[in-house]
Amino acid sequence: MPRLRLSPIRTFDAVARHGNFRLAAEELNLTHGAVAQQIRALEDQLGLPLFERLPRGVTLTGSGAHLAKASRTALDLIDQAVDALGTDQKTLQISVPPSFAARWLVAAVPEFEAAHPDLRLAICADEKVQPLRRGIVDAAIRMGPCPKVQGGEVTRLKTVELVAVATPDYAERVGSAPEFKGAVLLQDAHGYWDRFLPGRDRDIRRYNYTVLAIDAAIEGQGVAIAPRLLVEKPLRRGDLREIWQPQTGGDIGYYLIHAAGLQSADPVLRFAGWIANALA
Repeated sequence: MPRLRLSPIRTFDAVARHGNFRLAAEELNLTHGAVAQQIRALEDQLGLPLFERLPRGVTLTGSGAHLAKASRTALDLIDQAVDALGTDQKTLQISVPPSFAARWLVAAVPEFEAAHPDLRLAICADEKVQPLRRGIVDAAIRMGPCPKVQGGEVTRLKTVELVAVATPDYAERVGSAPEFKGAVLLQDAHGYWDRFLPGRDRDIRRYNYTVLAIDAAIEGQGVAIAPRLLVEKPLRRGDLREIWQPQTGGDIGYYLIHAAGLQSADPVLRFAGWIANALA
């Protein structure tokens, strides 16, 4: 298959974000017809429909959604590289779990960049640890048992303390653990409810990311188990209440993964020092 040109990819990205040819055309300063023509040409080149045409706009097909995710990541990398041209600023590519990114790291980025004005963080939310490659994945953070990584160093940043949380009203209705009478148990991909309350007759609603279970708990839909780090803010605001602390045995932690043999002044080790202090 021939290589795709950058111009139609930028057009595709704009349409994917807006879900509308007209709005994409306005952003790109093109005509509606030019946008439609580029999308048709791209679909013809790939031999796949990327959008489903609707009466008012478009929606991504499965193939389109796959390409949209990859193209957004690629365009972000290009934009960051262009922004850094002619400056002394270095961008670190950090791979982190989606829930850790959404509930902690994104909010902490300005603090890091204020302390290290010559560095910028580019966050890639991904459950899978990608191979470490300078400028592609400089470091990764993962939660769970200590990961085994070939050719890299693994540092334990923090022990994960799990808590069961619900809104104050919901907590009053369902009572204390382990009964949680009539509660809907909000379970993420870690399967904590199956681990801590096995073999019980219970109503479980499942999510693939912890952040979704937390959001459902904040909406008063049930009881979620999550790392305390990710629910500190809603606990302080009173949006959630801690109603149980399951015993994990200390086998779950946050770990930083980076290449071995780095010099002490390496930007990756500067990030490592900052995040270790921030999580302490």
